[in-house]
Amino acid sequence: MKITITGTPGTGKTTVSDNLDIPVIHLTEFVKEKGLGEQKEEFEVDIPAMVEALEEETDDYEDVVIEGHLAHYYPSDLCIVLRCDPEVLDERLEEREYSEAKVRENLESEALDIVLAQAIENQETVIEIDTTNLSREEVIEKMEEKIEKWPEVESDYGKVDWSEWL
Repeated sequence: MKITITGTPGTGKTTVSDNLDIPVIHLTEFVKEKGLGEQKEEFEVDIPAMVEALEEETDDYEDVVIEGHLAHYYPSDLCIVLRCDPEVLDERLEEREYSEAKVRENLESEALDIVLAQAIENQETVIEIDTTNLSREEVIEKMEEKIEKWPEVESDYGKVDWSEWL
């Protein structure tokens, strides 16, 4: 089973994926190691090359998690989109010492459902989990429930709405 965990930076992707009992490919590291992009104002990823390299990389895995804010571009069996209230996300991103412009861009992306919309466009089965008030263990439990139900699990998204934040 190939699982992608995606979401706006700061929603908890790395934190939860590192605690699953499934091998994980951290997309940010993978892309940089394979030279699948170039540094401009920000690191710009060659998405078709990334998908192709992931297809080769995942051939050897029966089960694997691909984690990263661009993971939803890789065709997976189950795509999990982590969400977070922009007010909480703001605190998390400021702790990372992101620039004010980058924080604002990510908060707007979260409020506008950008990653979710891209995931829905690129994946067959999409699960949305609001991590705002959940512990790491609770998020993992919700994810594991969906993983265990696959392939019977159906898409479940559209309940999170941060548009008032805008």
